[in-house]
Amino acid sequence: MRLLFVTPFYFPENKFGGPPQKIHSLSRGLSARGHEVNVITFHSEEPSGKDAARIDNVPVTYLPWIGRGLRQWPRRHDLLIRAVANAEVVHCYGLYNLICPVAVQEAVKQSKPVVIEPLGMYPPRARNQLAKRIYNTSLTKWVVRRSQAVIAASEAEAADLEKIVDKNKIHYRRNGIDVASFAKLPSGEKLRERWRIAEEEKLVLFIGRLSPIKNLEGLIRAFALSNLATARLVLVGPSEPEYEKTLRRQVEELDLGDRVVFAGALYEDEQKAALDAADLFVLPSLNESFGNAAGEAVAANVPVLLAETCGIAPLIHRRAGLAVPLGVESLADGIEKMLDPGFRDQMTARREEVKRELSWDEPIAETESLYRNIIAGRE
Repeated sequence: MRLLFVTPFYFPENKFGGPPQKIHSLSRGLSARGHEVNVITFHSEEPSGKDAARIDNVPVTYLPWIGRGLRQWPRRHDLLIRAVANAEVVHCYGLYNLICPVAVQEAVKQSKPVVIEPLGMYPPRARNQLAKRIYNTSLTKWVVRRSQAVIAASEAEAADLEKIVDKNKIHYRRNGIDVASFAKLPSGEKLRERWRIAEEEKLVLFIGRLSPIKNLEGLIRAFALSNLATARLVLVGPSEPEYEKTLRRQVEELDLGDRVVFAGALYEDEQKAALDAADLFVLPSLNESFGNAAGEAVAANVPVLLAETCGIAPLIHRRAGLAVPLGVESLADGIEKMLDPGFRDQMTARREEVKRELSWDEPIAETESLYRNIIAGRE
């Protein structure tokens, strides 16, 4: 099959969190199964465009754009038109961007089937909710009506999407994890030295974008409430500057001092080294369509504590970690319990099963099957 992936961001622009890696894993996996996958995207730091590239043998075209942030308008529609013309299926990722509606409009003109994958962005949460509601009214409903399928990464996301999408169009397909790449981690010893964390101190780790949706204010309050005199909380990830200022003020108000470390963004081997250094990984998000970071922690053999609002929670709960209700007290209690060796071992006794279930093999096969059914149905 000839497949076109349309996305406002793509690997290796990992500052946008998990989606760029997820989209690349799918494109690479489908390419390995013999399909022709082309990606058309923006590069956030090069508005005038960037030379086409092959990333792990996947061809990537970078469109020039105008705008700022993720409010980018594609300038070379001719490149997009040709890419759609060559495709048998057009798969668009994310909401609240302008590249996907343009691609859908062109696919409709050329009678090409469309798959939409919202990446957990519906309904609107966190920042700019009014603007997102306007976008949903004017564009999201329009693109899903013209699509043949809408992909949800969890049952919770599927339930959310039923408010705007015909139930028969929604297809549940979980995310995957490149489990093998976490089998042997770089040593985290140097990072512990950099963060001045002693060997006997427990390291509680968060990896992800420092954003309100991640509920890091709740995590910091929970960490302060937990009875852990010899533990440190390390926050790894790119930040939204104003939100980081809020978090730093909170650390001062709670008199946590250097017990909370703002480590900044780490990628590739350094991020894996952070997992090697950790005693517990925490994902306290208000909402996650899936929660790849928690899955990567499982693959790295790190115990996981996460909120029940994460799509991956049922897969992990009492098998490779513990899922708790949202709330400061429940998070604090969970941190204390998961740092107790006996309790932690009980909660992670089925980790190897979870790791097998997290591989990309099944999601890639399901995505391939969905494309084939769409093409066959149109024929």
